[in-house]
Amino acid sequence: METIRDLVPPPHIQGIKHFVDYALVDEILKSKDFRQGSHQESQPFFGDSLLTIDHDVHFERRRLQAPLFRKEALEYYEREELLPLIDKALEESKTNMDEDGVVRADLCALIRTMLARISAVTTGIDGVDTPERTDAFRTYIEQLGTGATVEWSVEDHDDVIKRILEVRAEFVKEFYGPSVERRIKIIDKFKDGEVEEEELPKDLLTLMYLHWNDNWDEELPLREATLYLVASSQTTTHALPHMMIHLHEWFQEHPEDYEKRFDRDFLKQAGHEAIRLHLPSPALLRIALKDVTLSDGTNIAEGERVACLFTPANRDKSVFGDDARSFNPYRETPNVKPWGFAFGGGEHTCIGRTLVTGLSARTDNDEGTDGTLVNIALALYKAGIEIDPSDLPTYTELSFHDSYGRFPILLTNV
Repeated sequence: METIRDLVPPPHIQGIKHFVDYALVDEILKSKDFRQGSHQESQPFFGDSLLTIDHDVHFERRRLQAPLFRKEALEYYEREELLPLIDKALEESKTNMDEDGVVRADLCALIRTMLARISAVTTGIDGVDTPERTDAFRTYIEQLGTGATVEWSVEDHDDVIKRILEVRAEFVKEFYGPSVERRIKIIDKFKDGEVEEEELPKDLLTLMYLHWNDNWDEELPLREATLYLVASSQTTTHALPHMMIHLHEWFQEHPEDYEKRFDRDFLKQAGHEAIRLHLPSPALLRIALKDVTLSDGTNIAEGERVACLFTPANRDKSVFGDDARSFNPYRETPNVKPWGFAFGGGEHTCIGRTLVTGLSARTDNDEGTDGTLVNIALALYKAGIEIDPSDLPTYTELSFHDSYGRFPILLTNV
């Protein structure tokens, strides 16, 4: 299902070279002759974070944060945080149950509620422990996401940045500041020998303050935390409504597959397809560090910005087959990742990808993880999810991106 939003580039990438072939986009992303060129306007939110730094500095920061996404950490996040929160969110949704036992909900809001706690845990934000606090936290993250993706906004960008910086200041007072203060105190106790290392929180903010680099400015942990809070929920929040639409249409056309809505492997394949077709970042920009000639002969001058358009690249027929523009949960992609460039590429491949997709390898007889997308989709199908026929989903009007603003659903088996 292709929309006009897939075809018309937003203003911030008009007038520069566009690359849409999978092979060329891959070449640019993997080349050391380019640096990050995206998020120029969102520097107040992402500046000098893992997302915007390059090469040696990026490698060192990535190595610092890698423990957050090791196998043991991912298993903890999923089993101890994500799964209980999914159940809790569905239980709380019963407050909107009608006399026929049907719950009416907005899928976009429900997903953000489900992901709020795991975002907080991986980042290091305390106090997201009641429905009221979760709602407040979720609202902050939604607003911060608006600032972090300001390049795609249809509003005046300066107005967006000013407004969201004010929102961030309130977030610091209510959530971020107290969380940092607690971590600094426990780190001081660790350095004084009063607590053991295993007693330290396992999150981003603890890692950063424990391994503080004097070259960092004081607000860097806040910008890094903003990246984590937005990115840890953005892919799933964006892709899952599309996944539900695609599977709804797929089951209508392939009724023999309807029972597979409870099959984790089938859902994982379907999730990969939804992410491939509907990316959280539909384009990334790169800046040439020197004069570059690509393998197809294209010349790029030193300092020139180029746009890697992930949406058409992820629909490249030479890579994904003649039906590359269509949703096919049985698609085989032996030579590339099934989600294409949904998590970027090269050194800037998303560090938290396994949080969404799960662990591909299961060892030591462990169950492994399935990731946020599969676990939430499975829970929704068990809860009897249906698209509300009387109130159909709509895209947000605040972005050039194909993001849903509202996605009314019915839950018939909560």
